[in-house]
Amino acid sequence: MRRCLMTDKKKPWIIGGVVAAVAVIAVVAFLLLRSGSKPESVLNEYTDLLKKGNYKEMYSLISTDAKKKWNEDDFVKRNKNIYEGIDATDFNMEIKDSKDVDAGTEISYHMRMKSAAGDISFDNKATIVKEDKDYRIAWDSTQIFPQLTDSDKVNVSITEGTRGSILDRNGNALAEQGSVYQVGLIAGSMKNEKDSITALAKELAISEDSVKKALSASWVQDDMFVPVKTITKQKRADIIEALRNIEGVSVQEATGRVYPYGEMTAHLTGYVQNVTAEDLEKHKNEGYTTTSIIGKSGLESIYESKLKAVSGCKVIIVDENGDLKDTVAEQKAKDGQDIRTTIDIDAQKAAYEEVKNDAGSAVVMNSHTGEMLAMVSMPAYDPNDFAMGMDTKTWDSLNNNKQKPLLNRFVSTYCPGSTFKAITGAIALDSKTITSETTFDKTDKWQKDSSWGKNYVTTTQSYSEPSNLKNAYIYSDNIFFAQVADKIGTETFTSYLDKIGFGKQLDFPFTIAKSTYGEELENAQKLAATGYGQGDLLISPIHLTSLYTAYVNDGSILQPYLVYEDGKAKTMVKNAYRADTAKTVFTDLQAAMSGYGDNPTNAAGKTGTAQVNDGKQEIGWLSAVNDKIAVTVMIDDTKDIGESHYVIPKVQHILNNVK
Repeated sequence: MRRCLMTDKKKPWIIGGVVAAVAVIAVVAFLLLRSGSKPESVLNEYTDLLKKGNYKEMYSLISTDAKKKWNEDDFVKRNKNIYEGIDATDFNMEIKDSKDVDAGTEISYHMRMKSAAGDISFDNKATIVKEDKDYRIAWDSTQIFPQLTDSDKVNVSITEGTRGSILDRNGNALAEQGSVYQVGLIAGSMKNEKDSITALAKELAISEDSVKKALSASWVQDDMFVPVKTITKQKRADIIEALRNIEGVSVQEATGRVYPYGEMTAHLTGYVQNVTAEDLEKHKNEGYTTTSIIGKSGLESIYESKLKAVSGCKVIIVDENGDLKDTVAEQKAKDGQDIRTTIDIDAQKAAYEEVKNDAGSAVVMNSHTGEMLAMVSMPAYDPNDFAMGMDTKTWDSLNNNKQKPLLNRFVSTYCPGSTFKAITGAIALDSKTITSETTFDKTDKWQKDSSWGKNYVTTTQSYSEPSNLKNAYIYSDNIFFAQVADKIGTETFTSYLDKIGFGKQLDFPFTIAKSTYGEELENAQKLAATGYGQGDLLISPIHLTSLYTAYVNDGSILQPYLVYEDGKAKTMVKNAYRADTAKTVFTDLQAAMSGYGDNPTNAAGKTGTAQVNDGKQEIGWLSAVNDKIAVTVMIDDTKDIGESHYVIPKVQHILNNVK
């Protein structure tokens, strides 16, 4: 019995002793691991810290002798400047061998990393010494690169490639790398610096503070040129005489992105700007550096991956005298690709001249290929201002302009008004709802039945001729097309609209807003209004222009396209209508076009006045097509300037001038 009691008393002591022993072993094991139970472990830990950019912790792993040569601040600064200066990432260290030497343990390893100049790979050695119970690295600069001594420096040189040009069909540059001019001041050269700053700021339309900020930059020393603003060749010519009268001013030629036609092609080309931190993060490992430019809108953005140049980069080691010692890595610069468009700059000029003083757009398409010859949106901006650094005043004026110069109108959708009657008529003929001779009783107002209450479709003008399709086009008879839409019916009408591209994203480099007809065509009033181009209809100038090409292509609708393909014809909807339908509509629209005045190009066209914002605004349209081109001009608000009649001479001029 006593033996049992004695055994019971010892058992807790034995268990407690075992637990204590395990704890001691665990602590010892942890300390051994932390201090580097093997020489290799400290090198692995050092590399892990390097991957994280934790240079201070790296310093704690170097030997006492190394710390005598390098204090913590200098160590951190040297490593940080070199690794981050070359954009080093993705470190990978592989130990190859280790051997005992007089100084400690020599470990051979292979290091790989990525950099701004491409992959860097080399074999290296590290000497590991034991200090008390810890292993430490006998560090010097050769741990960064084996050929780098403590007195050497690592430099990075960037060579910019040439960004691709955006060209018209004949090789004329719409956007290119060209000569620009940097306007600035020679620091310390002015007797009256304040007067020079005031005069220069006024001439360049920038703030005096921006000039002062440039002059006060930390790198500025006396006799240095301090750039203040970059300007175009034309701007230089305009203000050079005034600049010569400002003390301390200097103008120096440089290379930059240039848009020779300014606002004329602004929404087409778009613009570039210097990359931001967000751009660099979004496009990581795509060859961009802090000095790169990137497309922000228009074709510059759409074709960024082709246009962009890949900067060349070289990582070199120079000795204390600045002489080249070794090249660590090098990546050659690559020029971007040119983009040749279908645009004809002469057609672009002709379209621009007609809308440059309005808020609206003009689109010109080859009527037998689908090639876009001109796309203009006004008002616009000067893309050179963006590429060369836009001042706050200019940016605010663009943002606060009620006419929205940043809005691209040729890809936006609007109510088409009576221009859409060309489509309603084609659908009615093709579905055999009517023939070219079908007529309706004339009346000043019409409603389907009494369920419409006080709502009527009213006539636009009276005419004595029969109310057939041709005369309905000539006199823009709303009642005729309302009744036609009612006879076509919702199911047939919507099936045709769906077939010809409504509700679909058009295949085109720019993202064109989808054309829509709303969700209430089951409603007889909505259906009737859609028939004459109102209701919930929305369509872009580009889509509307392409729809008009059916009338000169035996009923097939052409696919609009923008990248040059040697005059290739492309079809969006083959046989959208029968050939005889297309011919009838074309002939009838020719009669309508001739009613607007002289028609020497034998074009077929239809005006439209779309009432929006409860009648407060009236959009003026004219779409026309002949055997060479299809044209659409849209002006945002023509209510007090002649409605659609304001647009007629604009389209006539384009038809006459585009060959």
